[in-house]
Amino acid sequence: METPNITIEEIEMKVIYVRFRGSYVAFRKNATKLLNQLIDYAKKYDLIVEDWTKILIMYHDNPYITKDNDLRTSVAMMVPLDAKIDETEDITSMMIQGKYMVGHFHMSPKEYGEAWNMMYHEYLFKGNEKPRDTFPFEMYITEPPRKFSDKSYTDIYIPIE
Repeated sequence: METPNITIEEIEMKVIYVRFRGSYVAFRKNATKLLNQLIDYAKKYDLIVEDWTKILIMYHDNPYITKDNDLRTSVAMMVPLDAKIDETEDITSMMIQGKYMVGHFHMSPKEYGEAWNMMYHEYLFKGNEKPRDTFPFEMYITEPPRKFSDKSYTDIYIPIE
């Protein structure tokens, strides 16, 4: 895996999201359905901004502490800060704010686990930054590859104080 560029960023973004509860394996099996549900909603309310809107996967629990069936993972989409959101039973909105350590990766799907480990073990735990009590997330800069060997650009955001 290539060494990522690491930046520290102060962010403020509004997202709409669909939450899933269950193992990461079960999440992956349902991710396309959840993403399509989110895209349909965003199209209906004209929330997609061409060349700006990004998709995120938010990880609300620590898989080393939380039981597999209780893990909460959300598929999210950036929307304009001033967007009025009519929440539904499944689709809600939230603000993501604060300081993040961001790893900018060019990787294949099989390298995601290594990238997450690198962000925590090589950069957060060995650096001067302290973790902040909120969830980390992935932001897809380019569309994730369809083949296991292809690569795409993905940023990993770790909340820090």
